Amino acid sequence: MNNGGDYIGLTNIFEKKECIVDGKKQIYYEKLGPCFGFFKYFKNAGKTFVILTGKLAGEMTTGTSNSVYFYSEFKTINELCEENNHIYDYNKFMSMGKYGYNIGNYYIYDSNKNMFLPITSQELLQKIRGTIKDYDDTILNNNTDISQIYSAIKKTIVSQDEQIMQILTSLFKNQKVINSSFGPDIISKLKENIIVYGPTGTGKTEILKRIANIYKVPIVIEDATSLSETGYVGRNITDMLENLYLAAEKDIEKAQKGILVIDEFDKLAEKDNSFHDHVSRIGVQRSLLKLLDGSTFYLEDKKFDTSRLSIVALGAFTGIVDNDDYSNVSSTDFVKYGMMRELMGRFSKLIAMNSLSKDDMKKILIESDFSPLNTYRLLFESMGIEFSYDEDFIDYIAEKAVALKSGARSLKTVFDDIISSAMFRIFAGEYSSINLTRSINEERPYILTKKKII
Repeated sequence: MNNGGDYIGLTNIFEKKECIVDGKKQIYYEKLGPCFGFFKYFKNAGKTFVILTGKLAGEMTTGTSNSVYFYSEFKTINELCEENNHIYDYNKFMSMGKYGYNIGNYYIYDSNKNMFLPITSQELLQKIRGTIKDYDDTILNNNTDISQIYSAIKKTIVSQDEQIMQILTSLFKNQKVINSSFGPDIISKLKENIIVYGPTGTGKTEILKRIANIYKVPIVIEDATSLSETGYVGRNITDMLENLYLAAEKDIEKAQKGILVIDEFDKLAEKDNSFHDHVSRIGVQRSLLKLLDGSTFYLEDKKFDTSRLSIVALGAFTGIVDNDDYSNVSSTDFVKYGMMRELMGRFSKLIAMNSLSKDDMKKILIESDFSPLNTYRLLFESMGIEFSYDEDFIDYIAEKAVALKSGARSLKTVFDDIISSAMFRIFAGEYSSINLTRSINEERPYILTKKKII
């Protein structure tokens, strides 16, 4: 290693990572070696190169003229050591300027362009690295008060306080039960499977996403529309369990005590007697019976026992009631809607979401950490743009969002549309502030202030 003739070779190294982000399995790539964009053959066959990072860090390899690409600029070990107070430390070398460029960053692979594209979203990077914490690590210890979790989720989900409390209570109870010394019969009687239903855009999926970010048990969110009956093309039950196994870092015991969330559950309702519906809807409902009953599924060389699994189903069930009040819906209403009676019998907890009024929309805009108003505020602050709005503007946005009938997600649609024309001017660097106000006679609902020329 101290031979002055040996060279340091720098090349692209990416390691594939299977991650669970927002309850879904995603594929990312971590950069373990630098990328400078220009490579050439190193013509001096037989020269020894030292690998600076990754699993083979510190090992040597011999370069050849026809099989190994290396970066066009090299330094000998002696040269690097001289720059490093005559100490050979490849970890330190990798942290030096260009030698450590983008090490540890995450990428997605674009198959169309045949290249790796860097992930720039800091929120997504934090989720991938597992550093997001909405509260401290003691939250889900046995001595923890569930109210701490409740308070954390309420920062994002507004106007669904009772619903958040019910969902958390059921999941918290399930964890207590499945980690107890009770026998399987007692566990099956005490454990609850849940259906959360109600108007679109009221926060059903978002509540579970927030729980997925902060809960200390494996949890995945799967889309029911991707499922097919066993024997037909499409995903099946074992695919969902495989994702939960990955979320548990391949610990089968942890996975079996995890939480499986099935989104778009209402799309499984059989609306007529067509053959297509029988295969893609009622057939999937039948396959879910075994899952809910607590059975053993085989994942290649593993057995997955679902008897201790918590299952949460989410769905809008549009049209199940004639008005916006979902509070009195019963299992019978779900059966009329097209769900199997046997399937509904496996769900012991039905939680109805509140419809959102104009006042609710205003509250979400002002109070939710992730409302478009508050996320744009962060953007403008990062750009040094003064940001303000008046009460009339909040009323204006809430009215337009309610009219779209898509719940809280309408707020972002309306907000983005209103502010889009201002963003070009702001990005052009000509303005120092933006004030949002109600649109009058179809005029733009914002006022921009030009920067002073010094």
